[in-house]
Amino acid sequence: MNRTGSDHKTDKRLIEILEKQKQDLVIRFLKKNEEVEAGKDFTNQILSSLSSLFFLLSKELVIVQANKEFYRCLEYSPENNEQLTLEQISGEKNYELIKTAVTEGEFNSLETHLRTRTGKEVPVILKGSTYTSESGRILYMLIASDRTDFQTMMVRMCEAQEQLIHSDRLVSLGEMAAGVSHELTQPLNAILLFARNCIKALDNPLQNKEMLTGNLNIIIDRVNKATSIIRSLQNFGRKVPDEISEVNINTILRNILEFLDSQLRLSDIQLDLQLDETIPRVLGQEVKLEQVCLNLIQNAIQAMGKTEYPVLTVKTRLQKRVAPETLEEKTFVLITIEDNGEGMSKNTQKKIFDPFFSTREVGTGMGLGLSIVDQIVRGFSGFIKVESFPGFGTCFSVLLLPCYNEKREEKEDHETARS
Repeated sequence: MNRTGSDHKTDKRLIEILEKQKQDLVIRFLKKNEEVEAGKDFTNQILSSLSSLFFLLSKELVIVQANKEFYRCLEYSPENNEQLTLEQISGEKNYELIKTAVTEGEFNSLETHLRTRTGKEVPVILKGSTYTSESGRILYMLIASDRTDFQTMMVRMCEAQEQLIHSDRLVSLGEMAAGVSHELTQPLNAILLFARNCIKALDNPLQNKEMLTGNLNIIIDRVNKATSIIRSLQNFGRKVPDEISEVNINTILRNILEFLDSQLRLSDIQLDLQLDETIPRVLGQEVKLEQVCLNLIQNAIQAMGKTEYPVLTVKTRLQKRVAPETLEEKTFVLITIEDNGEGMSKNTQKKIFDPFFSTREVGTGMGLGLSIVDQIVRGFSGFIKVESFPGFGTCFSVLLLPCYNEKREEKEDHETARS
């Protein structure tokens, strides 16, 4: 069959249209490919700029993508193309914890550790979420914030606080110099007097044997007294490691009051001591709790400097109170230190726990005492309260959680259940 000229023109036109569509398809494909590549580059740029560690896990918990910070922090090289797993970068100790959080869905602020190639643990806070693609592929996206610098800063802050506490103790020793000087002068004068008597008695030792023996015994007793005072000074001036243990609050208070005995007598302060011997031990650090009680008692002594008949009242007992952090009723060991001194206004009471606030004259203290006291008490899950009225005195209440024997409690609970 013969084709006319118009048919040839139609065929040519159709071919041109098909070619044009083909070119359009190729151009669109290339543009789409460029967009995908550009999107990948953009994503990689974003991931590279993140200061946090970003990594993607497959359903099998194998790392399929990670940013530069991830490789830098954990000391791996992306060029090696080695397959890393969650267990490999978390370590056996943290693996189950992270695995459970990841597989259960979205989570925030999981504090844990990741492990570097060399085995060093890096403290991190993890955030994670789950993504399911259109094809049904499951991916776990995780972002880890490196907490190394933060933990280093916290360690340095604790060290600085320890130094402040030690410095405050040394300041307290300086403030007690007058009382200690008086206390040491008495035994030293007695030693001098009886030693001179002994020298005179040596002119006729047989006749004065009884007097020599008596004088020498008195000298020995006075030396022991002076040694005891010096030992107390050494104990209160010592700097010890921060070890948590069960502490007897009554023993701490007795030791402090014995140490301050000369200062109390020089100031004509009457002591009203009411210690409940049935209270349990508290969980804390002995030197720090000594610092709390010493600071509060010394403040009470200073507040009664102008009081005609000063009375210092120190009590311990158990008390049920609502814990501020948990709002649960718990049993606390209560320490109250009360004076009948000048008292404080409401405005002063609001500021006394602020760092560098002081009611003393300029140059007589740094104003860190009560601030440190508050930090120490809070560090042992306790809290401190103050009640004061101008002209009528001040009462500080320190509440600390007692330390119970867990095995004994479990045994008692088991016996209760059986009965």
